[in-house]
Amino acid sequence: MYRTIDELVEKVDERNTENKISKLIGVSIDKCFIKSVANTNGTDLSKYKVIRKNDFAVSLMQVSRDSKIPIARLEDYDVAIMSPAYPIFRVKDTSVVLPEYLEMWFKRPEFDREAAFIAVGGVRGSMPWEEFAKMKLPVPPIEKQLKIVNAYKIVTDRIALKQKINDNLAA
Repeated sequence: MYRTIDELVEKVDERNTENKISKLIGVSIDKCFIKSVANTNGTDLSKYKVIRKNDFAVSLMQVSRDSKIPIARLEDYDVAIMSPAYPIFRVKDTSVVLPEYLEMWFKRPEFDREAAFIAVGGVRGSMPWEEFAKMKLPVPPIEKQLKIVNAYKIVTDRIALKQKINDNLAA
């Protein structure tokens, strides 16, 4: 059964109002989080958005120009902060869709192609949140999602191991 992203997720807009969080990150074009290299001297970090483990962040700017939609799920930290420019969202109900399954779908080249096709917004080809939220994806029963996620993890773990072996051999 196909569902819209909007049916599966909710936007989150929690701010760092007490300035307790200092880990500043961004989303790369490679669909992963990176430590921010921005100069934050004099920046009011209390206005920055809070992102928590298993939340997603997306950059909806320049989607059609880059033919890729930078989007990632936070795994490495329990909590961090991001620029207010990033929409942050989380899965509404993990008994309907697993965050890991959603992440896999977002990493597909087909997802990027569809997003680039939909994106408008001048020369940069931005995509409004409303258009992003209307995108549809197949949502199989949770048991099937688990099998898909586990199989994917086995393959990606093997690739990572082989890469380590290759790196060691090269060194």
